[in-house]
Amino acid sequence: MQERERLGSQKLGLYCNFIFVALTAVGWLGIAHFYLPAPADLGLEETKVWFTETHRWGVLIGCTIFYIAAGVLTPGSLAFGVMLSKIEGRRPLWSMTTAVCGVFISLIIFFNCCAWIVAAYRPENGADVIQSWYDWAWFAFLLGWIYLAIEMIATGAVELMDDRPRPMIPRWFTWATFFGALALLGAAGPAFFKSGPFAYHGLLAFYLPVVIWGTYLVMTSWFMVKELDREAAEKSEAAALVS
Repeated sequence: MQERERLGSQKLGLYCNFIFVALTAVGWLGIAHFYLPAPADLGLEETKVWFTETHRWGVLIGCTIFYIAAGVLTPGSLAFGVMLSKIEGRRPLWSMTTAVCGVFISLIIFFNCCAWIVAAYRPENGADVIQSWYDWAWFAFLLGWIYLAIEMIATGAVELMDDRPRPMIPRWFTWATFFGALALLGAAGPAFFKSGPFAYHGLLAFYLPVVIWGTYLVMTSWFMVKELDREAAEKSEAAALVS
């Protein structure tokens, strides 16, 4: 019974990642309208209008949901570390790296949300002030790609240690994880571009990394939940044989 409760606790941690993705889609991408954010080259006055008139309440409400989601991501990231440590064994350096990077990302999101909310908070602020907060939030968010890339590479490295006939994570997805980590490099672009695919509203700097991140979280969590189901089934069979 105690072992079953432990597996249930681990599964709950993994479900937090699904909740995070859902809240992000509804709050940040949907309500806050960041599925189509104000472009980096929109202009000072137009950016102010975007935040203080057109989407003010959407940003305030949507980013509130997003920072709540960031809190939920914390146990989800730790659950990744716990699951991977079962493969890595004693002194699970790369499993802990995965978990710590996930917690760092949670903190990054929290501070990003604070900055986006500040940009919408006082409509009387000057356009230059609002633009500065908006730029800072995007740089903090997208330039944090390095933590996500390290998390994904660490995850994949541990997954390759799983030499069982039926590994926890299928090999094809492990290699996709490595490829996705490399593709995140486009998120470094906003520091150098204000327009085009490498600007912070661009395809390679924003949309592709967000899709990679969401896919990595959802699919890795799904495979780990299935692994817990297999563990539970094996323990039930062993208990039945003993009795």
